[in-house]
Amino acid sequence: MARGKRRARQEAEHERLLRRGTDDHYQDTELYDFEYADREDDLRWYRELAQRRAPQAILELGAGSGRITVPLARAGHRVIALDRMDAMLDALRRHLDEEEELRGTVEIVQADMRELPLDESSVDLVIAPFNALMHLYTWQDLLACFREVARVLAPGGAFAFDVELPDLEWLTWDPDERHAVTRFVHPRTGQKLIYSTNHRYDPETQICHIRLYYDDAPPPGRRFVPPPRPRKLVHLAHREVFPEEVRLLIHAAGLRLEEHTGDFNGGPLGPGVQSQVLLCSKPAE
Repeated sequence: MARGKRRARQEAEHERLLRRGTDDHYQDTELYDFEYADREDDLRWYRELAQRRAPQAILELGAGSGRITVPLARAGHRVIALDRMDAMLDALRRHLDEEEELRGTVEIVQADMRELPLDESSVDLVIAPFNALMHLYTWQDLLACFREVARVLAPGGAFAFDVELPDLEWLTWDPDERHAVTRFVHPRTGQKLIYSTNHRYDPETQICHIRLYYDDAPPPGRRFVPPPRPRKLVHLAHREVFPEEVRLLIHAAGLRLEEHTGDFNGGPLGPGVQSQVLLCSKPAE
């Protein structure tokens, strides 16, 4: 009985961490946009892909606040921007409202990427940029998403996405030591803050539970010492997706793998590579 209660508590804590790890990082949209404003390699890759494929419509999974969506719309593409987060979609609407010429080019859809509210064979290109698929926490979730992508893609259509390449050394770092300690000024409040992070990896579930700390910055020249309680603690959960696993799931969904490279420059997977970049296709009938 005691073992059963302990297992139930562990499962409840796991679910709590996953809920926070799915939502926390995406609530402060101005901070989110600020933190990733200099990320450009993936934007260039997806924009060039869309230019080559010339799709009638692009479905973007995990569109968020529109870092990829808006430039694709500016380039003349019709984009169906799908996400489940209210805060991120509200931010996307604000960005679109700032550019009158984009009115009508982006359709915003709030939905789960495992159950796409689109007709069969209705889009030519599906993309899932910037680790969006790492919020699918089981292989069953990933397979459900890939099968839905295969369903909504027109024959000959393409599915492109990127996920992190698991770094086995990084995953086993000390979960209590702070890393990436960085001073910054919050873009909305003007607060002078310190950003730092650590993480704990669960090899059974392949989920990395990342903690993002935001603390008051000490005066210039004074060393930062983490306080007992941070000003703000944000959880981020990412399921690590290994190369052979993702290839198998793509095949099981009825898609054909066309490219599987490291980062966004076409190089091979290997040490020092942060991202896996994949391009799949739906076989033509």
